[in-house]
Amino acid sequence: MTNAQFAALAQRMRSGPAQECARLVLVEGLRQVDAAAQTGLSAQGASNAVRRVRAAFELAQVAAGQKKPGEAPG
Repeated sequence: MTNAQFAALAQRMRSGPAQECARLVLVEGLRQVDAAAQTGLSAQGASNAVRRVRAAFELAQVAAGQKKPGEAPG
């Protein structure tokens, strides 16, 4: 995910540690455990944040006609 793609999704998300954690994982490439430690989230909180953003990104791709529902990432 690019920084621009994340920024577009972030407009519809609450800001805070979960959003920053997801950005660190999905844009910067940090491991979830490292991003969690950096943002003060639990490992589970980091996992949930990343899962929510990935799901939103997939829905955005489907809505834009870039992929079909349920299609594998890539």
